[in-house]
Amino acid sequence: MPSDSPAPVVRHEALNRDHFLLTLESARIAREARAGQFVMIQTRAGSDPLLRRPMSIYRVLPGRRGLIQILYKVVGTGTRYLSQQPRGALLGTLGPLGNGFRLPEPGTRPVLVAGGIGIAIFPFLAEALRKGRGPSPVLLYGGRSKRDLVALDFFRSRRIPVRLATEDGSTGTRGFVTRLLETLLAARKAADHLELFVCGPTPMLKAVGAVATGAGVACQLALESQMPCGIGVCLGCVVPCPGDARGPLFRRVCTEGPIFRASEVAL
Repeated sequence: MPSDSPAPVVRHEALNRDHFLLTLESARIAREARAGQFVMIQTRAGSDPLLRRPMSIYRVLPGRRGLIQILYKVVGTGTRYLSQQPRGALLGTLGPLGNGFRLPEPGTRPVLVAGGIGIAIFPFLAEALRKGRGPSPVLLYGGRSKRDLVALDFFRSRRIPVRLATEDGSTGTRGFVTRLLETLLAARKAADHLELFVCGPTPMLKAVGAVATGAGVACQLALESQMPCGIGVCLGCVVPCPGDARGPLFRRVCTEGPIFRASEVAL
């Protein structure tokens, strides 16, 4: 059951000029959250901006205090206001919302595919996978440049293999993250069972979903969308899905997602 209450800022760190890691205290959200879910955050006091911003839960920190972390990038007015919130500020926080990732079947190796700030959803999933004691995941991570690739320390400190791609070639393979995926799929053995977990901009989700479908690999997509309400009322985040003879179907990203199997949406 989601809760809506002011959450105090416990810590707020600038990772670089554009990326911030926000720690909020919210015992109920911390207790009930699952990997892949999100919260709606009021980015500052008052009514400007009017709408809250949807943000993936980056981590739930261990301990009884009930701390959750949000990794975000400043991309507009709301996130710029949020970046200015000091320790002790109270931010209206609604969550946890949406459906989380479905963990892979035993023996299946998870492949995490992140584009840009889409990385924010994966530390929570990586910790859930670790608790499940299944095969260790591998992370394929792409961005426009080296500066876009944040949170690498989290994965490396847990010995999760990381493969990088940048569009400008400033680190890793030059090009899109799909190049890394195609290489990984080409090298897999017949006995390898993989499942892709993907988050990033819509063109990347579409491309990765197509690669996964072509290779016959299971794939879950975490969709990013503008969400005015976050609870399924406003219908501002609907996404087209494969329809039937009566026409296309639409689903709400906030309540029926944000996690969908690649076959469930028509991006």
